[in-house]
Amino acid sequence: MKKILLPFIFCLLLTNCATILKKKTYDLSISSNEKNAKVKVYDSIYDLPNKVKVIRSNLDLDLILITDTLNIDYKIKSSPNPTFLYLNLVGMQMAPLNYAVDFTNKKRFYYGKNAYLNSKDSLRIIEPPVSKFYTDFFAETYPKNKNDINLVFSIPYVNGFYFKPQGYGTKSNTGFFGISAGIEYFYKSNKYFNFNTTASTDFLAPVPAPVHYDSAYDKMNSIYFSLTDNFKIKRFSIGYGLNYSINNWTYIDDSDIENEIEIKRKNKSIGLTADVYFQFGKSFFVGLIYRPTFYNLKPKAEFEYEHLISLDFAFKIPLRKK
Repeated sequence: MKKILLPFIFCLLLTNCATILKKKTYDLSISSNEKNAKVKVYDSIYDLPNKVKVIRSNLDLDLILITDTLNIDYKIKSSPNPTFLYLNLVGMQMAPLNYAVDFTNKKRFYYGKNAYLNSKDSLRIIEPPVSKFYTDFFAETYPKNKNDINLVFSIPYVNGFYFKPQGYGTKSNTGFFGISAGIEYFYKSNKYFNFNTTASTDFLAPVPAPVHYDSAYDKMNSIYFSLTDNFKIKRFSIGYGLNYSINNWTYIDDSDIENEIEIKRKNKSIGLTADVYFQFGKSFFVGLIYRPTFYNLKPKAEFEYEHLISLDFAFKIPLRKK
């Protein structure tokens, strides 16, 4: 048991997983639709089907399928192996150098577990599952058309507030949850206007649950309306525009139930909005919103900087689509 646990703990805490768990070579299963076929790998020829020992490398692997009448060249693309991509995440918080160390080692590559050489297929380049997943993922860009309209709902899940309530200096807090709804209109295939209404809070817990404060505390929330012009670049969307915000700060001290203290301040302001989103699926987006305000309208007209930064999870529903 110790022989098993020690390398595993060492992998999580001290160094990288691909370096420990993977060898420089491994067996690649190769088969073909051709009977009595052979394959040439490096400088050796093997009968098919067979398991061929290959060397992990960042270079593509060249194969030659050999039959009585054909010699066909194939190429297997080098790909990061799943151990490098995913298992390193397990120890990422405790060993942030995992990926950096693996990037110096060719053990992070592989050519998949199986390779099927189909002489009837015009495709002569083979991609391992991991590489194919990322190729297919980024190849799908979800193009839009002029006059498309989307209904947008989102959850500003993580919110960082920086407020200046009148008479109480600077206040900042980070919390969770909110809700937003809006609509976007594509006036070009890669450009669109977005108008939305958002309410963001600094709820203490990352999941809905009863919360109890042991002492005096601040509560912050913001309601704002924004209009942005946006550019769609493949899976990315980048927007900029204006906002009107109502920023609310509340101080509560309920340690003495009979003499509870509650102080409230509200700033109504105008400012800018900037955001960037990445599209993960047909309707799901993850984005970062920066919403600064620069000029207070109420309670006092003056220049004053405040901001809200949010991690936003958005869902878009087509209302009109070509």
